[in-house]
Amino acid sequence: MERARLRLALVSSLALLGCGSALPVVSPATTTASGTAPLREGSTNVRDTGARPTPAVIADAIVASRQDVQEGIPLSVALGRKQVFPELALSMLAIGEETGQMDTMLSKVADFYEDEVEAAVKALTSMLEPAMIVIVGGIVGSILLAMYLPMFSIFDQIK
Repeated sequence: MERARLRLALVSSLALLGCGSALPVVSPATTTASGTAPLREGSTNVRDTGARPTPAVIADAIVASRQDVQEGIPLSVALGRKQVFPELALSMLAIGEETGQMDTMLSKVADFYEDEVEAAVKALTSMLEPAMIVIVGGIVGSILLAMYLPMFSIFDQIK
């Protein structure tokens, strides 16, 4: 069910990216830059990191890829088998593994997807603005009618 929800276009952008996708990318980037092993330390805590919880599908993919990495399979291939992460993120991860600049590439991926989330939220709010204006206008109109209709009926009775 959660996998299907993550596949939807708009929900995928906001849920996959905004609710934790950048976090599993940033955490390994910082641990790789500091010289520690990100999967050994990060995969056991991947659900609990940060203010926002990582979606279970993403956390499960990261934890499941741990065994593949221990067997010598590159991280990008191991995560690609789970078919959860976007192809761009996996490609950037593969390039980072090949060049030895995984921390830089993971940081770039995280920055890119943070920008994507900002753009998606901005587009969503710009689509909701006209609807909100119509709703508020309807509420104000209803209040005005509720106030003035009794006054008009009283004026008609006075005449």
